[in-house]
Amino acid sequence: MRLTGTILAAVLCLTAALGLFMQPQQMLAAEKAPVGKAAPAFTLPDVKTGGDVALADYKGKVVVLMFHSISCPFYALNQNAGYDRVFVKMVEAYKGKDVVFLGVNSNRNESTDAIKNYLEKNKINYTVVKDQGNVVADTYGAQVASHIMVIDAEGKLRYRGGVEKRPANPSECGNSQEQYLGPVIDALLGGSEPPVTETQATGCAIKRV
Repeated sequence: MRLTGTILAAVLCLTAALGLFMQPQQMLAAEKAPVGKAAPAFTLPDVKTGGDVALADYKGKVVVLMFHSISCPFYALNQNAGYDRVFVKMVEAYKGKDVVFLGVNSNRNESTDAIKNYLEKNKINYTVVKDQGNVVADTYGAQVASHIMVIDAEGKLRYRGGVEKRPANPSECGNSQEQYLGPVIDALLGGSEPPVTETQATGCAIKRV
């Protein structure tokens, strides 16, 4: 039996009300930049200096994008919890190698001034850029703060996922026996294929506009 226009409209409204249509975050899964292909270019303002930072600036290097937050307990420094303490140590560990760590803050509720204060207070040793309107987060399919994207020296997206196997709580960040990010970086620096290409990321949902 065919539905009349009125009945069909009512069905669609009810379906939407029940949440049966895909939400924006679910839609991103089908639209995100594919691993193994050229990483989408972007230029964003440096939170500290206000100057432009372009992905193209790092051609020839392995680039680690960390989708950033100053409030998520799985990311922000909080005594001995959160991934930022892990990232700060990794920056030091890979110093002098062709690796760049770049934080991308896409949260609408975290202002540039607040981020800058956090970076200065905690002596964060990597650059953070502000992704107003979460454009880059949408392009890359980033879902949470601490979602990781690794781009190789040729500009291809080679990994999307977490730092490690999902920790139970923020205090366990960096302690998993199953690490992902370090082995991916090491493989790319050594000219090998990454041991994993996509995993589940741990963190707080990016606060989109």
